Parts: sequence; C-alpha cells; structure tokens
Amino acid sequence: MKKWVLMSFVVLGGVTWALWPRFYSATTVPEANLEISLTIWPMQSIHSDWHREVSIEYDGARISRRLFEDTGWWRGSNLYVHTSGAYVIHEGQSGCFAFTTEPIEFVGVPNGVCTKRNLVNHGGEQDARFYRDLEYLGHFHETPRDPGGVRIRFSSASQTPEVELPEML
Repeated sequence: MKKWVLMSFVVLGGVTWALWPRFYSATTVPEANLEISLTIWPMQSIHSDWHREVSIEYDGARISRRLFEDTGWWRGSNLYVHTSGAYVIHEGQSGCFAFTTEPIEFVGVPNGVCTKRNLVNHGGEQDARFYRDLEYLGHFHETPRDPGGVRIRFSSASQTPEVELPEML
C-alpha cells in the first residue's frame, strides 16, 4: 500500500512539474532608472504559443499590462521613443501602445504613429525606418532554437536593424 502512495506522489509531482508554467523574460534599460520587460509563459498547447505581459518600472514605481496571447502570429515587438518623450511598443498585427515615465502610466498613442509610412518619404536620420516621429530602440523576439534555453530576448538597435512587422489587423 505504501508503495502505491509513494508512486502516486511521484507521478503526480512529475505531471505537475511538466505542466507548471515556466516564465521567461527579456529586459532592456533604455535610460537611467527605467526597466522594460516582456514576459512570456506557455499556453496549454503543443505549439509555441505564449501568454505575454509587459512591465515597466521607473524610479521604483511599476505598471504592467497583459498583451494579446500569441497563438503563432507574433513576430516580435519593436520598442521606440516618440519625439514627445513617450515610449511606444509596436506589436505588428495587434497594433501599438504607449507609456510615459513621468508620470509612469499607459497613455494614448500619439496620432498617426502606428501607421506605416511610405518608405520613399523617409524622414531624418533619427526617424524609425517604418514609422514617423519615432526613434527605434530595439526588438523583443522569441528565440525558440536558442541552445541555452533562452526563449525571449531583447536586441538593441545597435545589434538588430529595425524589423518590419506585419500590418495591424
């Protein structure tokens, strides 16, 4: 009888461990006292589908927002800073959102920022390649084949050129 009880705990523990969500985060520090993290954790599926959340911490204050779940559509998220000083995260198909640090809060996206522009009319050197009045800072992206087990990474603008994301739905 004791063997069965012990065996049941071992099996139950193994199943619980296998199904327990593992959280993976990528973080960037674009300015002093500002930390932006994108966290993913698996959905219950056989594919690489993720629940996602962005967290912003500035001078000890923290805000976070659940993002649309990735069921295979997500191609990464680009991070920008707008000429107004607001930060913008562009998600491609699910659009973009903005936040400020003083005060730390999610705000409305500046008018026209999420609309891809005609590349012929590319602006100044500081402009992002695809969006007006934005400076590209980097890209959050999934790394499914990383040998070290890293599942998400942030690559700065100096490491990765601006990634063209799919149009908003």
